[in-house]
Amino acid sequence: MTDTLPWTPPTRRAQPDRQSFPETGGPDAVLVLPRNQRLQDEVARIAVAAGIALETADTLAGALAFSPGILLVDTHELERGGRALGAVRSAETICVGFEADEPWRQSARYGVDGVAVLPQAAAWLAEHLARRNSPTGRILGVAGMFGGAGGSTLACLLAREAAESGQQVLLAEAGSNGGGLEYLLGAVETGGLRWSDLAGIEGTVNPAQLAAALPEAGGFAVLSHGAGEPVPEGLENEVQPAVLQAGRAAFELTVLDLGSCPPRHSPALEQSDVLLAVVGGGTARLLAARSWWNSLGPGIPQAFAVVRGPLPEGMDEVRAADLLGMDLAGYLPWMRSVAVASDGGRLLEVRRRRIRRAVTRILTAAGPGTGREL
Repeated sequence: MTDTLPWTPPTRRAQPDRQSFPETGGPDAVLVLPRNQRLQDEVARIAVAAGIALETADTLAGALAFSPGILLVDTHELERGGRALGAVRSAETICVGFEADEPWRQSARYGVDGVAVLPQAAAWLAEHLARRNSPTGRILGVAGMFGGAGGSTLACLLAREAAESGQQVLLAEAGSNGGGLEYLLGAVETGGLRWSDLAGIEGTVNPAQLAAALPEAGGFAVLSHGAGEPVPEGLENEVQPAVLQAGRAAFELTVLDLGSCPPRHSPALEQSDVLLAVVGGGTARLLAARSWWNSLGPGIPQAFAVVRGPLPEGMDEVRAADLLGMDLAGYLPWMRSVAVASDGGRLLEVRRRRIRRAVTRILTAAGPGTGREL
């Protein structure tokens, strides 16, 4: 496993502090004080390394009174009060102990969520505590329903509007059928990581290092395939999920360009909290989009239709969304200036008020944490 990245720029963008995210209502973790002082000291050291707030309690009942995110118990406490853990649903429980304590045996008896045999598992526990209590941003997936539907264009415009509203934003390209978002944004020559640079990463990715290593355009971070370059093999299933999880911790909002009609079991689609499906054209194309939508089945994220103009006579955005069977997030008018700017790699130069109002409405419709009120 590695959490290092192969490129670090001389400067690092400011990251949102934890105060900018909703509080859980309790401390990060609570340790029921073990009899073994050495074990107590070891857990305290791990908490410091993880950068979390660790409270202590004399009993299991006292620990639960804190409403912690994670409850740490040793084998002695499990023997004494482990049966009470069956009623605990609000906290993740981890048994900590040295190998001689046989924490695996006690944990199996009482249905503990995890086990950390120390000191061997110290690094794992520190990483788990840090990630479990990291700020969690939202992922907004954008999918075009056919080539040229405007999904990538909308993803870029959404990222810009969200960034200009004051959010820390990552725009990432997840689909393999795009030409590289960096071209649309005029950022081909900008230094920083691309997906190809991350192809060899294994295990978890450090959120701060990821954020620092990405190029910027329009006030937001960009993670793109190289313009016109092939997509590395194995990226979608092996690397992408870990990178997107790091993006959640580093950014308030990740706008994810999913490409055209992502398949049902796409890892990027599964990680999206909200899906925007960009549709347009006549009845035949709308029915094709509906076929894709119905093929996804249950368990997909909340989804909205973004209807793109121009529409044929007799069709409007409400009827189009109804035909698709999705809630309507908004209408995106077709403008020649936007199409020309996209084709010329100058999309960020588009400042038309009508387009910006439409994009802001779509962000707001996508739910809390993505947009701002009009």
